[in-house]
Amino acid sequence: MGFIHPLREGSAVNRRQQNSVTALAVILSMLLGCTLQAPYMRGWDPAEGISNRWTGGTFNEKKLSNDEAAVYKELGTPEAVRMFRTLETRQRVYEWVYLKAERNVWFVDGTRVDYVTVDADSSAFTKESRETLQDKLVTGGIVGGVVGGVAAGFLLLGPKLGLRD
Repeated sequence: MGFIHPLREGSAVNRRQQNSVTALAVILSMLLGCTLQAPYMRGWDPAEGISNRWTGGTFNEKKLSNDEAAVYKELGTPEAVRMFRTLETRQRVYEWVYLKAERNVWFVDGTRVDYVTVDADSSAFTKESRETLQDKLVTGGIVGGVVGGVAAGFLLLGPKLGLRD
């Protein structure tokens, strides 16, 4: 067995730690980057009092779809952009709001549409999925509380009941 120099061994540990920190930073930045804003939006600020609505930004024209680029060329940058979800498929729907022209233009996955049924809830889950998840979480919480209570009871009362022998 060969001798490992302490500084070299430490540097390998440091490299592994640095790689782990780098990987964690990449994952966190990816998660934080998953916002509800469209990928073409730059510098938009949330509007006060209206959820999933942004104002005051610019567009990265290279990231616009053909339909979006055509509207952008015709009408320019909207005063506001709002995000919804389609009611059934939960696809993202962006509404470009042109306040001065009193026009709204709708896009589903970058395709311009004249009509779409939307849900203001920005969750990617359907209403039924959200309700099922909520029911399961409530049931799990109740079961966990009961099991925890019984376990705590056994821990506290076990010696008195002769269960420790």
